[in-house]
Amino acid sequence: MGNTGKKMVREEPFNEQQSIKREMKRIQEEHKELLRSKTELQHQVSQLKEQLAEKEEQMSRIIQKHRRTTVAHVEAMNLLTSTQAELKESKQRCAAEENCGNSRRRGASRRSTNCGRNSSSCRFPMVKIGRGNSRRRGDGRRSTNCGRNSSSCR
Repeated sequence: MGNTGKKMVREEPFNEQQSIKREMKRIQEEHKELLRSKTELQHQVSQLKEQLAEKEEQMSRIIQKHRRTTVAHVEAMNLLTSTQAELKESKQRCAAEENCGNSRRRGASRRSTNCGRNSSSCRFPMVKIGRGNSRRRGDGRRSTNCGRNSSSCR
């Protein structure tokens, strides 16, 4: 009986070692799987970072394009506003000259001075005085407009 007791004592550490080896092997396999998962996740993260960088670059280009377009629209609006203001001023000057010219023309000839501005709104006839902007009338006489070549000036 003494021998069997010694054998059991020897078997217990052996079984315990086998159990530890199995546990170590399971942990190593789990570790390998975790490393594989880590590598896959790192790859996914790097791909997502690349995609994000591409999207940010696209957004930057789109924003720059919109900014350029907006600047162009603002400049066009500013130009339109200033042109409208000039046109309004020119119309006022031509209207004043027309009133002045009408009073001058009542008595003497049809000669009148122009307002010196380019305007598409001048509608009063003038006889050519020198070499200004002029165009033919239907009756063959040359007339000048207020300085602008315009189809609406008569």
